[in-house]
Amino acid sequence: MNNGLLIVPALYGVAIGLSALLLRVLPAGALPPAAGEEARGRFTTIDGLRGLLAYGVFIHHGVITWNYLHTGRWVLPDQRLFIHLGQSGVALFFMVTAFLFWTRILDARTPTDWLGFVVSRFYRLYPVYLLAAACVVMIALASTGFSPAVGAVTLLRSLAGWASFKVPPVNGMENAGQIVAYATWSLPYELLFYAALPGLAFLFAGTRRSGPALASLAATLAVFLYFRSFNPAVLAGFGGGFAAAYWVRRPRLAAFARSPAGALLALAALACTVAFGDTAYAPLPMLGLTVVFIAVASGQGFGSLLTRRPVLWLGEISYGVYLLHGIVLWVAVTGNGALPAAVRNDGLLYAAVLALSGGLVVLAASLVHLTVERPGIALGRRHLARLKAKAAARAARRAGRRALGTADA
Repeated sequence: MNNGLLIVPALYGVAIGLSALLLRVLPAGALPPAAGEEARGRFTTIDGLRGLLAYGVFIHHGVITWNYLHTGRWVLPDQRLFIHLGQSGVALFFMVTAFLFWTRILDARTPTDWLGFVVSRFYRLYPVYLLAAACVVMIALASTGFSPAVGAVTLLRSLAGWASFKVPPVNGMENAGQIVAYATWSLPYELLFYAALPGLAFLFAGTRRSGPALASLAATLAVFLYFRSFNPAVLAGFGGGFAAAYWVRRPRLAAFARSPAGALLALAALACTVAFGDTAYAPLPMLGLTVVFIAVASGQGFGSLLTRRPVLWLGEISYGVYLLHGIVLWVAVTGNGALPAAVRNDGLLYAAVLALSGGLVVLAASLVHLTVERPGIALGRRHLARLKAKAAARAARRAGRRALGTADA
């Protein structure tokens, strides 16, 4: 397990190969968009990047699990490559979030629909998260024999915590968060960004609507006070996305980032970040990752790596990969009574188990994407349409009453 130069491409090969097989059997409507759809609001290279990032987090946690089997401690790997597959992956995810939403604000020709933003984010994040949280609770209860180990009030508080993106113990199981590989730690950062976005737009993008800005301030304070554990060095990842949003608006800069020279610069920045950075959450590594992301946001696909259909499919299911991979690792390895002892002293066998687990992650995330994630997004759109219809009806009634009052006068 120490030879990352071999295991990383092998595990990525499993994921991409399985995705290619899935694309042969999926209906046409389920397929990811083809390359070149940026004009329709898609950044295809970013879609491909997300797939590689999410699967990299799986590999990161797979190595941590290997170490956990030997030490009983859930800690970062020793090798920088495996550290950055997780930390740099999350930092780049934050850049993706900031870039996409700030680009929409900068490009908007009408006032931003903040109600639609809130509704879409809820239905985008919550259905898959709720499924993952339910799996955690059921596995934790099963691990404790379905026997009450805590009082009813404590258990209800645990359930409320999991429903709101926290990772408290469940029925006395202190490491319940390990069932999802503690991957949900990044979701409060996403929530904080979403809460702050209308206020940031008010301050820096010329959207002079005080109502959403004040609501944003209140929401940001509420999220901050509820979680209370935000690291400024991690929040800096969003800054890379803002920088990219301005970079791509300059055609000459974007063209350079897409060029072969831009690709070499981005790859050099990535290599230096991984080779010399003990963590992604420091100024120089974050700067290197920003260079990489600017290239990708500008349309740099590194040949056709980021725009191949199997990689784009991994991007489509990336949220499910991110949230579900820990559950697969727990069920397949950590929580399996016999398997940990069998693989603990055999790195090659563990690598095979990890490859099989990675395939299961892709299958599970694909199934959840088609049956939970996409229907959830569609439900959100219908919900928003109903809300807008009701708002329009109320506005029409108010206008009618005003017109009637004017006529009576």
